[in-house]
Amino acid sequence: MINLYKQRQSQNRVLILTSLTVLASSLVLPFQQAFAGTLTTVVNFNGTNGATPTAGVLANTKDQLLYGTTSAGGTSGNGTAFKLSPTTTFTTLTTLVNFTGASGINKGTNPVARLFQAADGNLYGATSTGGTSNLGTLFKLAETTYTTLTTLVNFTGASGINPGANPAGRLIADNANANILWGTSSTGGANNKGTVFKVPTTGGTLTTVVSFNGTNGATPLARLLSATDKNYYGTASAGGTSGQGVVFKLTPAGVLTSYSFSGANGANPQAALIESSGFLYGTTKVGGANNKGAIFKVPIGGGTPVLVGSFNGTNGANPTAALIKASNGNFYGTASAGGANNKGVIYQLTGATITDLISFNGTNGATPQSTLIQLSSGALYGTASFGGSSNLGTVFKFVP
Repeated sequence: MINLYKQRQSQNRVLILTSLTVLASSLVLPFQQAFAGTLTTVVNFNGTNGATPTAGVLANTKDQLLYGTTSAGGTSGNGTAFKLSPTTTFTTLTTLVNFTGASGINKGTNPVARLFQAADGNLYGATSTGGTSNLGTLFKLAETTYTTLTTLVNFTGASGINPGANPAGRLIADNANANILWGTSSTGGANNKGTVFKVPTTGGTLTTVVSFNGTNGATPLARLLSATDKNYYGTASAGGTSGQGVVFKLTPAGVLTSYSFSGANGANPQAALIESSGFLYGTTKVGGANNKGAIFKVPIGGGTPVLVGSFNGTNGANPTAALIKASNGNFYGTASAGGANNKGVIYQLTGATITDLISFNGTNGATPQSTLIQLSSGALYGTASFGGSSNLGTVFKFVP
């Protein structure tokens, strides 16, 4: 009897421990998922309503709705501009403009840059091709409906009235004059390696501030940053001393100083910089410790890029989007590849550690290439270029 009692007691102890282990596992998993955050698909693109968004969305300061572009799809297959409503869910998509290519009422093809809302309330953007020379355009969407498009600039290549071609970065406002916009073109200009330009919000003839020459950089693909020292900073994806891209500082007067990537500290930067605590932070598509991309920083005022963290595939790979610093003090971003399914990730940067929070799986999106934005609710919004129900991209919401 005693042996039987002890045997049963031992069996009960095993059952209790097993039950506690199972219970603990069921508690730990939701905790880990809650820590990683929650991803929700807001919109699935299907071709008719747009396809393949490469730019992120903009939160309109006037009506609080989200606005964006798709690089393809729409009635002509040349891309669209759209808005998302209502402010509670952003699940209703309204097409504002269907781009019409080299001619037509809405000239431009392949809008790849995030829209910019200027002080006048209008939205401004760029198409990388299309326009009268098929080299890209700058355009305005007039408030309050944003359905009337005005072509401000048709790029003309290496020379002509508007030198430059294939703009890819968002426009920004001038440091001193809100009626002047600054931007970059990835090719064209005097050396056919890209330019920095400025143009009035009314359009007309643009002013070339810098023509890249290879040594000082080439092929800029991202917007400029107007930093607290009143200088402009940016990245060029190629050129420099190693041919692996540069970070550059540009004074309002047009004096450019470049700082080169070596590969070890990153290579091929395609995203804009952000400012935080006396430094400028950015990402590179490749390079770093594993040649899968890197996060770097440079001091305000300029300097050689310093490696902060490296992507390794598991935590993401090949980022083409800028970081954001959220209201909780953490840095977040997207990488276009890597993660559990090699379809891209949303990651968090803490110190020098890059953590994959969400791995895209195709159903919830794939290949995120855009910079996230944060709304007052704390939620982050972005786009994935592929995946979703039609594999033509999504707009998503991420709650850390």
